[in-house]
Amino acid sequence: MGTDTIFHFFRFAHSEYAILTIVVFSNVSSFQKGFMDRRTLLKLGSASLLSNLAACGYLRIDPWHYRIRSAKITSAEQEAQILAKAETTWTKDGRIRVLFVQGTPYERGYQHGVLLREEVNDNIGYIYNTALKKFHFEELFAEIYERMRPFIPQAYIEEMHGLAHGARMPLKVIHHMHILPSIGEWGGKKEIKKVLKAMMRGELGTSCSNIGVRNSATSDGELYAVRILDWGLHRISKLHEYPLITVGIGEKGNAYCNIGWVGFLGAVSGMNEQGITLGEMGYGDPENERLEGQPMPFLLRDVLRDANNLADVRRIIQSAEPTASFGFLMTDGKSKEAELYVRDPDRFLVFEPGTDLLDDDEFFPAREDMVYGGHYEEVMADLLKTHKGNLSPELFMKDLIPKMAMKSNFQNVVYAPSQLEFWVNNAVGPKADAKRQPYTKFKFGEELKRFRNRD
Repeated sequence: MGTDTIFHFFRFAHSEYAILTIVVFSNVSSFQKGFMDRRTLLKLGSASLLSNLAACGYLRIDPWHYRIRSAKITSAEQEAQILAKAETTWTKDGRIRVLFVQGTPYERGYQHGVLLREEVNDNIGYIYNTALKKFHFEELFAEIYERMRPFIPQAYIEEMHGLAHGARMPLKVIHHMHILPSIGEWGGKKEIKKVLKAMMRGELGTSCSNIGVRNSATSDGELYAVRILDWGLHRISKLHEYPLITVGIGEKGNAYCNIGWVGFLGAVSGMNEQGITLGEMGYGDPENERLEGQPMPFLLRDVLRDANNLADVRRIIQSAEPTASFGFLMTDGKSKEAELYVRDPDRFLVFEPGTDLLDDDEFFPAREDMVYGGHYEEVMADLLKTHKGNLSPELFMKDLIPKMAMKSNFQNVVYAPSQLEFWVNNAVGPKADAKRQPYTKFKFGEELKRFRNRD
């Protein structure tokens, strides 16, 4: 790819300096450098340009500066105020970074990008380069993003802008990375599907499992939910090196906890302050799958923000424009309810505890006070029947999840929705999947209260 050099001149009325930006992209990794030094400028500039530059009183070569890229931040004082509303820390065991953000969608994205800039660049940059090697051309990502863009709520568009500006990364990279999960579940184009199936076969398989148990099924009568994420990305990316728990407070809606990774704003695991928990899984490859709809990770962010009960969850999922075929398992800690949903472009099915899940080739026999679905259906059905009345977070973590998870096991979460707590573990390396790793307990309710009262 040839080098494109674009010269932009900006002068700000209330600034004491003039900013000249020279943007040079020669390959995908160049965005990680973030700052062009004077030596690079001298190599690129002509003699006449350099003579003009010499006349500038103050010259700052920084194409990623928020004064150039952002329409939301107009001064250093405003930027400082935005960043002061956020903080980073670690879980008590030191295993997982915790990010607290608050404010507008743009501000929360910007806080994420600035406070974790180095990690975002390393994580997202590596995945993006890997994806380009697999698919060979960026235009595929651009085409798919344009199909999905009309269905992405404006709040997440703004949050992606903030993340790109704060992390000093190209906006298109952030856009493209947030539609990759949708490509992974899409059964549309046959040639792309073959590539995806080859990439994700066997030890990289994507087929998750989810469980909700309560009352007579558990050892203490409490409601628990289990989310087993079999994604396989620890074998082909650095994602496992950057687990992240994000506690967010927006201008409206519920405070939320997104259990994910640095640089990713969408949700596949999480809970909100109402005790609503998330679980999702791909559900077959029906021919009606499409890309013209809301990306699933942003749909689940809607659930975290807007759902106060399972009636809200059903409304949100059913009203969103669907894409691929998904199964969702959601719980409500206040009412001790759990439901499993099947959603694709043609249908929306609801399954409650104690009912058979029978659909085409899938059959999960009814278990009292349990609802479940996943890859190893017979194993799950037998284990849940055997341990009925004794199910507990400890039993799931120590014994049952290792038997239910695939070789591609990337993350596991055991939720205690009524207590606003959960346990999570993650894969730690290409040959060290999640199911045998130690768990981290996170008391979301307590941490949210502390963050709100910190001033």
